[in-house]
Amino acid sequence: MDAGESAEEELSTEECMSLIDEMKAMGTEMLILTGGEPLLRRDIYDIASKASSLGMWVVMGTNGVLVNEHVAQKMVDCGVKGVGISIDSVDPEKHNAFRGGPNAWKYSVRALEICRDHGLEVLVQSSIMQENREELRDLLEFAKSKNAWSFNLYFLVKTGRGMELSDLSAEETEQCIREMIEYQSDFEPMFIRAKCAPQFKQLSYEMGRGGLESGGCMAGTEYCRITPEGNVTPCPYMDVVAGNVRNEGFTEVWKASEVLLNLRDTYKLKGRCGSCEFNELCGGCRCRAYSATGDYLAEDPACRYQPGTMEAPSMLDVAFSDPVAARLDKIPIEFIRGKVRKGLIAYASRHGLRIITESDMDKAMAGASKRSFASMAGSSLFKPHTPES
Repeated sequence: MDAGESAEEELSTEECMSLIDEMKAMGTEMLILTGGEPLLRRDIYDIASKASSLGMWVVMGTNGVLVNEHVAQKMVDCGVKGVGISIDSVDPEKHNAFRGGPNAWKYSVRALEICRDHGLEVLVQSSIMQENREELRDLLEFAKSKNAWSFNLYFLVKTGRGMELSDLSAEETEQCIREMIEYQSDFEPMFIRAKCAPQFKQLSYEMGRGGLESGGCMAGTEYCRITPEGNVTPCPYMDVVAGNVRNEGFTEVWKASEVLLNLRDTYKLKGRCGSCEFNELCGGCRCRAYSATGDYLAEDPACRYQPGTMEAPSMLDVAFSDPVAARLDKIPIEFIRGKVRKGLIAYASRHGLRIITESDMDKAMAGASKRSFASMAGSSLFKPHTPES
């Protein structure tokens, strides 16, 4: 992402508060505060408090530079559930060079530890490129050693500052995802998930492994970005403007924007994504398609799958055992609950199951333990998508 000085006409505190009221009326369940660096906004705690007081799950993505004991406690006090912190190399010098600050590593690790000490759930987030491709397992071991709840690996989308970085090829991307899927059992109960690589689901399905509740491009379907100036874009990395909350109101943009309506219609997807039997589960990265071709409905160039290679997942009628149903009910956020349910059904289809037991669920979720669901029900566990730069 590009980020720099604050915009001239950023949304005021009052506008943000009204926007949160509108979001609540629409049924919004999660608010992600990210940037740039959200802690540079003086009213960020007021915004978080407003959203959390209305029952939204508030999560924050930060580079950690401004996080200290006082800041972490303020996050807790205003209802922030957890924090995503970027660690892009286990080598401090490489991380510092990538992040553009001489002490970036020190501050990020300090922030991670402080947030955990204050009871905030922490996600370690890494951007994978040629420069750190060989560090994947080392990064996972680092995240596990810091008691991270989840490790999110972001695959580069060549937009904004990403145009200057060294992307993986489609073949390298696929191999990296396969390694992630294989590693899941080694690092339980920490989640290991891919971001901006929705083919994670197709590969996990092919390999008969868990994690099918993850992946799938949510751009414009289950989430969107609102820029500091009020523009609505399908995802944080796509600069296609669907509308502006000042001019039209968020409700009107979300419900009626041609851009967002197009993204919700899988029949409009083109190329291999359009004919793929996994387009309901995956859909391809819409931003990567747009970056490569100028068309957000084009096929995802990072995916190598050829449609028709496998039998399509059957969304057959599957029964959930009582313990599984109870665990599903404990997930407090409906859109996550829906993704988990859909992932369980896909896993059952792959393995010919008609009834999903707790053992099946543990395998299907690949990292989600009973403790995780109990913690989530207690409102301290979450699974956001919190990209930040």
